[in-house]
Amino acid sequence: MTFNESVLKSKMMIAIKLGLPGFIAFRHEDVRSVGIPDLSLTGNGRTSWWEAKYDDDDGFKSTGIQELTMCRLARHGHARYIVWENKKNIRRTLIVHPTNIGTCVPEVFCRGFDMSWLIDYMQNTHG
Repeated sequence: MTFNESVLKSKMMIAIKLGLPGFIAFRHEDVRSVGIPDLSLTGNGRTSWWEAKYDDDDGFKSTGIQELTMCRLARHGHARYIVWENKKNIRRTLIVHPTNIGTCVPEVFCRGFDMSWLIDYMQNTHG
């Protein structure tokens, strides 16, 4: 199967709808709105912000305004990058704090593109 950011985001949204029925998820992707994270997730009285990236052997692009917005959201609430890493045919799902996106050092990670693990992590961030 061919993976890219769009395919993985679609799979993530399906997993959220099935795995987090008491939560509301919005995709905010809009070519006219620069810097807004891809996804907000609201549940248990909290909202978190998520920016998804697909990182292959060619790397990924991130804009300065997007990085600034993510850092500001993390400082005042909860914001994280989801990085689907596919390098040298090794796949991992990383959760990266916005201040670490330049080095891509994860807070936590799992092997593969495991949507169940990702949904569990997202739910746990909402206490």
